[in-house]
Amino acid sequence: MDGTSTPVSCTSTKMQLGRERTARWLDEVVLPRAPSLARLSFFACLPYPLIPAALGQLAGSGVSAGAQNCWHTDGAVTGEISAGLLAEVGCTHVMLGHAERRRIFHEDDALVARKAAAVAEAGMTPLICVGEDSRVPTEAAAAHAAGQARTALAGLPEDLPALVLYEPVWAIGSRHGAHPDHAAAVLHALRTTLTRPATRFLYGGAVTPGTYTALRAAAPWDGVAVGRAAQDSGMLHEVAAELLARPSTGRPDGRPETETAEGEEPWRTW
Repeated sequence: MDGTSTPVSCTSTKMQLGRERTARWLDEVVLPRAPSLARLSFFACLPYPLIPAALGQLAGSGVSAGAQNCWHTDGAVTGEISAGLLAEVGCTHVMLGHAERRRIFHEDDALVARKAAAVAEAGMTPLICVGEDSRVPTEAAAAHAAGQARTALAGLPEDLPALVLYEPVWAIGSRHGAHPDHAAAVLHALRTTLTRPATRFLYGGAVTPGTYTALRAAAPWDGVAVGRAAQDSGMLHEVAAELLARPSTGRPDGRPETETAEGEEPWRTW
């Protein structure tokens, strides 16, 4: 991302919010922030049954809705949703290859690649999730994530947009994300491996206000995927404001990047 590009942001509600809570979240948290979120091309990946109603609520706001998964063909596949159907109802993005899909449903990179190609062919943007399962040396994490992304996007034409979300599995649901130096090394590997110009790179995993600033100081990330923090109006507002400010140096607490309070690890200020 160059210095003039506006970051991208998104969230996934998983199965945490039902119909009424999703509608209330959109009305009370998302829509009041819609002007700033729209500048971030913000989208929410929702469970299939909630997508049509959410699209109606979000109409005209500049905020869009996506899906958390899809299948890569049409026809007789009981219990699945095709990319074409998602595009037909108005989805803009589809999350693919999330760690939970890989772990619970044994999805591999080859299947993610077929899904990504179907999503792109249907006119939507695939959001490809990559990341190491456990804490490993940075070089190993970078090689793992780059390999996942390279396979997943191999079948996409160069000019079609794609998002790659680096989300270390061990950071999902935790209090602290990856150290900025670690994340920067993985980003470098992803950018080096994926030279297609239509790809942008996001970080996810324990994202709170200050995460993007810390990452931005280490490397030019294209944005963040917000987890549980997106359900809190104050946190979502702070994260959006931070991304729109696009700080390139310094820390969220105002101290120089090299300064650390006594007894504090630098990345714990997130």
